[in-house]
Amino acid sequence: MPLLEVANLRTTFRTEDGPVTAVNGLSFALQAGETLGIVGESGSGKSVTALSIMRLLARNATVTAAGVTFDGENLLQKSELEMRKIRGYKIAMIFQDPMTSLNPVLTIGEQIAEAVRLHLGASKREARDRALEMLRKVRVPAPEERLGDYPHQFSGGMRQRVMIAMALSCNPQLLIADEPTTALDVTIQAQVLELMNELQRETGAAIILITHDLGVVAEVCRNVLVMYGGNMVEYGTAEQIFGTPRMPYTQGLLASLPRLDEGEHRRLEPIQGQPPNLLRLPPGCAFAPRCAYRMPICDQPVPQYDFGEGHIARCYLYDERTRDQRPAAADNVPIVAANRL
Repeated sequence: MPLLEVANLRTTFRTEDGPVTAVNGLSFALQAGETLGIVGESGSGKSVTALSIMRLLARNATVTAAGVTFDGENLLQKSELEMRKIRGYKIAMIFQDPMTSLNPVLTIGEQIAEAVRLHLGASKREARDRALEMLRKVRVPAPEERLGDYPHQFSGGMRQRVMIAMALSCNPQLLIADEPTTALDVTIQAQVLELMNELQRETGAAIILITHDLGVVAEVCRNVLVMYGGNMVEYGTAEQIFGTPRMPYTQGLLASLPRLDEGEHRRLEPIQGQPPNLLRLPPGCAFAPRCAYRMPICDQPVPQYDFGEGHIARCYLYDERTRDQRPAAADNVPIVAANRL
C-alpha cells in the first residue's frame, strides 16, 4: 500500500472573476522512503497540491477528490482537530520562504521545542534537548548559542536549515518541501539538498520535493511528476523523464536548460507563449496553444498513455489515430506503441 495516494484531486478557488481551478483531476501515489519531484512553471498547481494535501488552504478554496489517503486514512474526512495532530507530526512541510514561516518574536529553540512538546508529549527539558540535537543534525554552528537566537539573526541558508530541523524534529513519515532552495546560492543549495538526503536515509521519510529547478530534481528524485495547467502531463522515473520525455511541455522544459553533456554550442530553446489563464483554461490539452505539434484532436480531453515501466504522459502525438493529423513539425517524432489508459 502506498504511503500517500491522491486520486482525482481538484482544488478550486472562488474569486470575484469566477472559479479558478488550480488543480484539475490530479492523481499520483508515493511509497514510503521515496522522493517524488513535482515540477512545472509558476502557476501550474504545485504548491496548491501540497497545501490541499495538508488542508491549509484559504476559506475560498474547495477541495474534492476520490481520496487523499495517507497511511490508510482519508485526510479529506479528518476534522480540523485531527489534522492538527497530523501536521508537523506525521506530515511535515518546509515552506518556500523561511523568513515568513518562522515566528519573528520566538527564539529558534522555542519554535522547534514547541512541536516536540505538542506532538511527542516531551517535557520542557526533553524538548530543548531535542531542539539542540536537531540543530546539530542540520549542522548549525555553535547550536547551544544559536538556540536562543531569533530568525532575523540567521542567514537565509541557516534559516532553511532551521526549517528542516523543525520539520524533522518529530520524525514525520512524509516531508513536503516547497521550493526549499529557491532563494539560496548554489553552494548552500547543494548543502541543503545533501542534508535532506542524509536525514531521509536516517529516518526513512518519504519526500515530496516541489521545485521549478530540473537540475535539483535530477540530483535527488527517483520519480518525477510534471504539472501544467493544474494537471499531471507526464510521470515517470527521473531516467525516463530526462532520457525519453514524451510530453512536448516536458521536452520544452529540458530544451530551455543548458546541459554540460551536449556541448557548448547547443542553442537554448525557450517555450513560446505564456502559461494558461486558470479562469479560462482551453478545452482539451492546456498546453496546446503553445505546442508546435498542435492538432485538431488536441481540443478534446486528453487520455493518459502508458509507455511502460510506469512512464505515463498525456499527449495525442503518440496515438496511432492521429497519424494523418500530425503537423510537419512532428515528422521526426516517432509514433510509440503506448497503451491508452
